Amino acid sequence: MIQSALWTNFLLGLIALFGASEASAKSFRSSFDCNRARYQDEITICSDRKLSELDQIASLGYSQIKGESRSIAQDFLLSSLRTRHACGSNKLCILDTQAQIIDGLNEFGANVSRPPWIGAYRLSLIENRKIPMVSGVPERVGTCSRTKIKDIGTRVRDRQMVIPPKDFREDEGTTIQYDNGGFQISYEFNADVAASRIGDQVIFCLVSIPQNCPPGDDRGKIYSATNLRNQRSWIMTATQHSCGGV
Repeated sequence: MIQSALWTNFLLGLIALFGASEASAKSFRSSFDCNRARYQDEITICSDRKLSELDQIASLGYSQIKGESRSIAQDFLLSSLRTRHACGSNKLCILDTQAQIIDGLNEFGANVSRPPWIGAYRLSLIENRKIPMVSGVPERVGTCSRTKIKDIGTRVRDRQMVIPPKDFREDEGTTIQYDNGGFQISYEFNADVAASRIGDQVIFCLVSIPQNCPPGDDRGKIYSATNLRNQRSWIMTATQHSCGGV
């Protein structure tokens, strides 16, 4: 009974955290009471206007989700908050986790957008905070590499995406390959990828690694990429299925 009560209180707190109104979202303050912030990621969000803005967008998105999707979205948020807490004070990690949350909420029925400044802000964090850079595909969360786009295609058909995609079907998805061996895939059409060109230089960063995977199954890593030419950015998985999936 005690565990059940604690869990209920935690969910109620989660709903309050992500239940702000559209009017408060426009203030770009965090959706939670900064005077009660106890996790390092919360403290960092409270001190950063852009991270606070993303937090409010996520809050608005959650408030838009109705019906059965709302309970599923709660589970998604619980997992996402644990991931964000693990970021500590790392602003790049928090930024990418928040962007993931916004994208995920849209899949549950929300109608919110990531602001266009995310790519530029990510690049400024990488430059100012001296984020560790590697030569190949990043294998540790919070590390990045500088590489070039090798190919842009679709998930269903093995063909290069035509820009604009005149005969593109929504179920074809998006794929992108990089010179450093990196790869990303999505079931959806990604307009930011479509606005890129083969040969564009990008900053490619590891955002998260799935937990509790079967031994030897590391599928489901999530990467962010920012195009240095147009500062468009995207976050996608490196594999079609996560660990343990078919």
